[in-house]
Amino acid sequence: MACGGDYRQWPFLTTEEFELVCAFFDRKYVKAELGPTRKIFKIRLRRTLTTGSSYIEILRLLQLPEEKDDLSLAFEKLNSDLDGPGVDVDMLTAAEDADQVRGSFQSLKTTLRPQLQNQHGGAMDSGALPRYSLHSDQPYVTYEVHLHPTYNMPTLWFTLHDLPMGEPTFNLESVYRYLVPPGYKSRLRAAGFTGGISAAPHPVTDVPAFFIHPCQTKEAMESFDCTMANYLMIWLGLVGGCVGLWIPPEMAAEEA
Repeated sequence: MACGGDYRQWPFLTTEEFELVCAFFDRKYVKAELGPTRKIFKIRLRRTLTTGSSYIEILRLLQLPEEKDDLSLAFEKLNSDLDGPGVDVDMLTAAEDADQVRGSFQSLKTTLRPQLQNQHGGAMDSGALPRYSLHSDQPYVTYEVHLHPTYNMPTLWFTLHDLPMGEPTFNLESVYRYLVPPGYKSRLRAAGFTGGISAAPHPVTDVPAFFIHPCQTKEAMESFDCTMANYLMIWLGLVGGCVGLWIPPEMAAEEA
């Protein structure tokens, strides 16, 4: 299926085209049969107040706590960060959901692990994340997809939150420790700040944040043929894995 007619200049996006691909992506999340995964992986379509431009926000817990009460508190914190107009909020009923959600979290990791192994030709090391204090907020990551004003391509921004005491959130080593899978680490370090992980003021808040530099995205996307309904699914499949962002397979199965 040819996609060139769907875009003004494939694979670049105009502002209007980016609005459409974001809306399609948000609809995939809303319609997908995610089950308990929806509790630990949150997506919403957002809009800036100053410019009115759209962007995608994705939140996920870095690791599930062992205690059910702490798990419930973590979900409440994640939901409170998504509270607002037009938000798809799943209310956590009680601790009885904890075992089901933890099983979904492990199932999602098991599903995605072979993808990473196949792409990088080797087994992943355990890469166990540091254990968290039972009395601290549960660490999570916020990903955002914004349209780059110069490259006219989506750009993935990300920030860490509520890391254990003494671990800075705006720190490249923290990014490698908590987000970057083992199979990507050497390649990203070799790329440096050009073509790899970069840092700059966030496009909305102006607070320092990290992003994946979009300079090589064009070449990667040109080898695919996709409609606007699947643009962000393909793009995130290419870009997101290097910082631990994998889209639930149920979203890929959902027809727009």
